[in-house]
Amino acid sequence: MTVSSDRLLRRTLWGNAAFSVVSGAMLAVLAGPFARAATDAPVSVLGLDLAILFELLGVGVVAFGALCAWIASRPELPQGLARFIFAADLAWVAGSVLVLALPASWTTAGIAGIVVLALIVADLAILEYLGLRKMSAAN
Repeated sequence: MTVSSDRLLRRTLWGNAAFSVVSGAMLAVLAGPFARAATDAPVSVLGLDLAILFELLGVGVVAFGALCAWIASRPELPQGLARFIFAADLAWVAGSVLVLALPASWTTAGIAGIVVLALIVADLAILEYLGLRKMSAAN
């Protein structure tokens, strides 16, 4: 595999890592204000307040970003793990659609936040797909 065959995927994974760490940290730190801005009424899922869910989700997104960085930093890019990241990003987009369908009283800011994040993740997934295709074609 040549350096140019994995360049797109590697750079996309680094971008995903940076975006995930920054946005996850912001979500974890600002979970309370984000939860209040996202809904008109208090929301709980499985007995957990939305702010607590946002904190947990933020920590998970930071860990996901660290995994993206680790994968991107490998001398030989592990395609199986890169495919996992791609699948996880697709699941995030699908999950975002499902979250919007929940019987919560989302505010305009809440809907916009979910949609914007889903669009960014969808863009990353498209670039990951193209990078994976390019690597497969080079092999």
